[in-house]
Amino acid sequence: MSNLIFIFKAYNPNKRTTLFMHKNYTDYIANSKYVIRNPNTTHGLFGEVQEFPNIQNENDLNLIIEHINTLAENKVPIYRGYLSLREFDAERLGYYEQEKWKTLLENRLSSIAKKMNIKLEDLQYLGAVHIEDGHPHFQFFIWSKKPKINYFVKYSEINKLRNEFTNDVFREDLLPIYQEKDLAKKNITSENYILQQLKKINTDEKTLKDLMQYEKDFNQSRRIRNIFKDKDVKNIVDMLIDLKKDLQLTSGSIKYQYLMRYPEIIEKVDNISKTIIESSVQCQIEIEKYIKAKQKLLEFQYTDTDKLNQAKEKVKEDAEKEIIKLIGNQILDIERKWLNTNELVTYVKYSNESRDLLDRILTALYYQAENQKKLTRFYELRFKKQLSKQAKKEIALNKRNSSSWNWEEEI
Repeated sequence: MSNLIFIFKAYNPNKRTTLFMHKNYTDYIANSKYVIRNPNTTHGLFGEVQEFPNIQNENDLNLIIEHINTLAENKVPIYRGYLSLREFDAERLGYYEQEKWKTLLENRLSSIAKKMNIKLEDLQYLGAVHIEDGHPHFQFFIWSKKPKINYFVKYSEINKLRNEFTNDVFREDLLPIYQEKDLAKKNITSENYILQQLKKINTDEKTLKDLMQYEKDFNQSRRIRNIFKDKDVKNIVDMLIDLKKDLQLTSGSIKYQYLMRYPEIIEKVDNISKTIIESSVQCQIEIEKYIKAKQKLLEFQYTDTDKLNQAKEKVKEDAEKEIIKLIGNQILDIERKWLNTNELVTYVKYSNESRDLLDRILTALYYQAENQKKLTRFYELRFKKQLSKQAKKEIALNKRNSSSWNWEEEI
């Protein structure tokens, strides 16, 4: 399953069936039971329409529906778009908010206009966000203020748009993930080649696809359920609520790295992380697997036993710090969500969302450990392959003065 689904269609405006396809669609996307409704209206429509400069506060939805119907009756080409994310990705990346989807589309309007041969100032759009279980999505219309004869869009252009939207959605996600993971930071090569490739994701679509394929397991929608006693959950919830009070007094981004200027807050975040680890045997197991996989990798770099043991101890200390930071960022994600919401948050809601947080933390640790094991296995196989090549070279050197020999017997 793709990380992002993108569909873009334009029905022939001269066909009568096209009119019926558009006729009730505006009402559907605006009033669906899954729609994120505007604060001041009963519908969820938003966009840029010349006749309705303030759609998000427009109470009379019938006027908007009538306007779209009139466009269809006048055979104006109307492009219909659909963007969908998996639930796990949408939650991680913040696409449970209308503004996030709105920004995503508006950042691509100039590209869409160019591909459809429409002037950007003439481009109009209307859409709504649906938070449906399993696949939060955004449905929208796009058309031109000025008459346009050729409505056809090449499939190659649609594929380019899909790649652009995918890049926009996951660009902010990929670098932090890889920076947190040992994959990007490990100095297996002096040039740190992987990190350099990551920096190219904005322009190199192949690299982006390769990275996303590698992250496929990490981004699975399946979550691992964490087993916690009720008293442990209550303790963690209390600590999270206490941390929220302190975060309200800070300024700037609510992320681990930026909060380093508040040592007392970082200390509280670290204490919550340590409490979660101490309370979950599952988390402890995944962390141990992760550390052992990282230590195993050192065996291909050191031959001296003392140096190897010292390196293993250093790796363990570094890995433990990384884990604390990784969990800390997960904690700050939910704190940021609580700080940005205007709805009344009850203790029950805090508890439910905290349990969800604990599941996400265990899932992240699990996939981090699995990916590290895969990486270690990759270098183990490559190391053995190198040994095999060296053995062949040594045999060749030993036999170079011989008149002949049977390679199948020697190798």
